[in-house]
Amino acid sequence: MDDRLELLYQESEFFEEEEEQAMMQHVSVAAAVMRLERGVALMELNGTQIGAQMSDESEAEESNRDENGMEQQEEQTEVVVKPVVTPTEEQWEIEKPNEFLRFFLRMGFGALLHPYEYTKVLMQLGHEPLPASKNFLGRSTLFLPSVHEYIRFIKHTDGIIGLYRGLGARFLSCASAAIFSESLVNMLGMCRYKRVEGEKKGFKKYAWNLLRDGIVVITGLVFSHPFYVISVRQMGQFVGREIVYSGICDSFREIVKQDGLMGLYAGFVPRLLCDLGVLVTTSTLSAICNRTFHLRSTQKAYNSVLFQFGAIMIFYPLQVVAACMACSGSGIAAGAPPFMPIYAQWTDCLMDLLARGDQLRGAFIFRRTLPRLQMHRLHDVFPISRMI
Repeated sequence: MDDRLELLYQESEFFEEEEEQAMMQHVSVAAAVMRLERGVALMELNGTQIGAQMSDESEAEESNRDENGMEQQEEQTEVVVKPVVTPTEEQWEIEKPNEFLRFFLRMGFGALLHPYEYTKVLMQLGHEPLPASKNFLGRSTLFLPSVHEYIRFIKHTDGIIGLYRGLGARFLSCASAAIFSESLVNMLGMCRYKRVEGEKKGFKKYAWNLLRDGIVVITGLVFSHPFYVISVRQMGQFVGREIVYSGICDSFREIVKQDGLMGLYAGFVPRLLCDLGVLVTTSTLSAICNRTFHLRSTQKAYNSVLFQFGAIMIFYPLQVVAACMACSGSGIAAGAPPFMPIYAQWTDCLMDLLARGDQLRGAFIFRRTLPRLQMHRLHDVFPISRMI
């Protein structure tokens, strides 16, 4: 009986141990399964996040590519479709520098070059203090001294300050022309040509612009010519070493005392005809050239400059006549015999210059040849070669 009880007890313990082991194995298996399930879930979660990130990145790249592509297409379309816009006259006027700055720069540049203008006026008056010389080949052609030799002679005579004789009056002449030249045009309301709809650029616009520019030229000369007369007479005092025309106010009083108010406009007509002739010639030739040929704006500007240069050379004798008439009979040696005849009218002066071949004196300031007519008329009463 006891043996059976012990066997039963042993068997029960054995079965309990086996059940505990089975339970432990079952628990371990369940834990492993749970661990695997957690691992798979984590892997799936990470995979979805990575996939979402990758999809977001791919979508962002695609969107960037699309945007870049659209921008490139827009740039290409802009480059291809966008027309070339030329600046209008108003835009060009806005881009110009300040008017006062341009004026002072022009005046400063003119002041630096005043000795050349001074020498040119003396050449126009026919004053040649230095003798002519033959060229290096020994031919019969005689050459007058160049402008630099003339300037050197003036500097040796009057010093550096003497090179700027008449600069104040010339400055006032240019300033008055620049300030008051467009005053009458603005008063009349002729600033621009008002184009009618459907009207082509033709004769009406050419005539309007020519009329407007002519009024500007006449107005500028009316205000500036008295100062021009004063500057020419101040420069002409170098010939006889006078000091009659010293200041602006004294010069005004002296001119009015001698010749009246009309003395302030001595030589006005030939100077007016010269400027108007240059204007009409340049405008007409430019209009014909622009009408006939299809030119660019730069080519039109170059043609205008060339036409203006040619017109100035054609009408240059009138400039010489204006300088001579501004000084003739003024009471200084440069406007009286034996240096210059006293002319009653400007036409007499022009005929006399043409007869003696002096109508282009002062036009060329570097290579100046003595006219052949003067070489054959060495016994003339007023020859340019009297100092030879």
